[in-house]
Amino acid sequence: MIRKINLLAFALGILALFSFPAASQAGKNPLVDAAWLAKNRQRVILVDVRNKEAYQAGHIPDAVNIPVNDLQSKPDAILYPVKKLDRTLGEDGLSMGSDVVLYGAGKEMAYLEYWMFDYLGMKRIHVLNGGIEAWKGETSTTPKKLTASTFKARPDPRKYATTRYVRANLHKPNVIILDVRTPGEYKGTDVRSLRGGHIPGALNMNFEQNYEPGTTTLKPASELAGIYARLDRKKEVITYCQTGTRAANAYFVLRELGFHKVRNYDASWIVWGTRLDLPAEDVSYLNFVPVLKTVKKMQKLEKK
Repeated sequence: MIRKINLLAFALGILALFSFPAASQAGKNPLVDAAWLAKNRQRVILVDVRNKEAYQAGHIPDAVNIPVNDLQSKPDAILYPVKKLDRTLGEDGLSMGSDVVLYGAGKEMAYLEYWMFDYLGMKRIHVLNGGIEAWKGETSTTPKKLTASTFKARPDPRKYATTRYVRANLHKPNVIILDVRTPGEYKGTDVRSLRGGHIPGALNMNFEQNYEPGTTTLKPASELAGIYARLDRKKEVITYCQTGTRAANAYFVLRELGFHKVRNYDASWIVWGTRLDLPAEDVSYLNFVPVLKTVKKMQKLEKK
């Protein structure tokens, strides 16, 4: 009888470990819902990760604007050097001890900023499940600005995959390279770089399956655990997509499901696909004829 009770307690403990909290303490949990935020937004730093135009058109009251795109280089969408991020985030009023709730629009942008902050070493970072679409309260057009602070990142290289690192770990038995793009991108029929295709040996699992159909809300933890049950938790997982954005969502989900060794390949296919010195499978090439036609049309419109 005692053994049965112990087994039951163990099972309940595992479920608690892998369950995504909906309305609990933000200080401990990475995911909060709109109901929790409505009651507690004064106790956290609420960050709108959308661009300035979207923020100015209407945002959740008390939110500051730190656009995720302002933390990346252009046009390759790679995270800026740490010293530059220290300066930018400090000017925005954040410190390493800030308790932050991130939200965006759509499905993945807030998770990208979550990964950035997680890599930089922040410990109290959270995401509003469902983003601004889940917010049913009032909105504001009045901007909020925090007093400048000191941000001194302590980056964790175990959460960041460089192109060199990915190449060095191709076909390693203890590493899973997870392509979270669409099947068309993976198979090379949807070309969004110089080449279509995928990194050799990569497993394709579309990040869209993380969401309730037709929504911006993540599926319950029990369903997500089933989706990723085929992955070995003992192995390291490197997520990638086109620019590391969708991959950051998969990074978030895997970390919360108990995968402790997860990296996001920041450069992703936008870089890998253009480097002909890097190997690829299911290779196809961009058809430049329609691209040139589109460019010519745009040039004619500019002259008018």
